[in-house]
Amino acid sequence: ESFSFYPYVLNSMEVIKAKPESMTRWLILILTCVMMIGNYYCYDIPAALHSQMDDYFGKQSDFETYFSLLYTVYSVPNIILPFFGGYFTDKFGSRICLLVFCGFITLGQFIVALGISMKSWPIMLVGRVVYGFGGESMGVANSAILSEWFQGKELAFAFGINLSVARLGSVINNLVSPTLADSIDLQFAFWFGVILCGSSVLSAVLISIFDKAFDKLLTDK
Repeated sequence: ESFSFYPYVLNSMEVIKAKPESMTRWLILILTCVMMIGNYYCYDIPAALHSQMDDYFGKQSDFETYFSLLYTVYSVPNIILPFFGGYFTDKFGSRICLLVFCGFITLGQFIVALGISMKSWPIMLVGRVVYGFGGESMGVANSAILSEWFQGKELAFAFGINLSVARLGSVINNLVSPTLADSIDLQFAFWFGVILCGSSVLSAVLISIFDKAFDKLLTDK
């Protein structure tokens, strides 16, 4: 059998107990890793392209101020936002929240890329704020979905793998973004981040489809 099922699943608590018995949990782990790579990649794009951005904006006297604000406007709201992200995840479920938070980071990165194309700091800052609405809260929803599919000793292992692979996104960004900026142009390096955020959205959609289908499969038994 592709999946290991309990013979009868009568309530939602038994559904949660059944998920860690399924091989599908490893597919969910892979998808959550892909989803988080896009998030970590885009968060550090400005840092990887600091010197290129300085040249692009004509070495403005206030460049460092605006550059720092790209991280400030992301970080300050996220002192509070993960609390609400957790609340909404509990209230509406991790599937919906993953889609919403991935939508925020994709829209935010799109606005940032648009801002860099227009050489507009205000637009870029708005994009980073929107990006921040989903960035940290996505980690909360990601942890929630993993805790449904993994239990016991495997749960810590899954969290560790997820975080390690997600951090790989930052490493890839430090290598790829400068290369794209130098070989093509700075704007493309930012728009490439939008593509990766799109892969995060796709991963969230697939996670939701598999998770919902598995719940239905078990509750119909």
